[in-house]
Amino acid sequence: MWRRVHDARELGGTVADLRKRRGMTQEELADWLSVDRTTVIRLEAGALQALHRLMAALSVLGADLVVADRSARVVVTEPDPGQSPTGEA
Repeated sequence: MWRRVHDARELGGTVADLRKRRGMTQEELADWLSVDRTTVIRLEAGALQALHRLMAALSVLGADLVVADRSARVVVTEPDPGQSPTGEA
């Protein structure tokens, strides 16, 4: 599984999906992170200010965040110098 996320809400949703796939509750994830369940709820909703800042910074810098399983084989290629980030010349 891999997913490109563009904003804090999508990143939080990805965290929630991954947690559910592993059969974890929000409380269990909170315990692992040494935070309370409310923090996990806010994280999964994309409501943490740090997430908004991170995603805004990546956007300003013209970057995307990609979440992939650790066991996934990821191949990244750089675009041609004359090509825009969207693939248009």
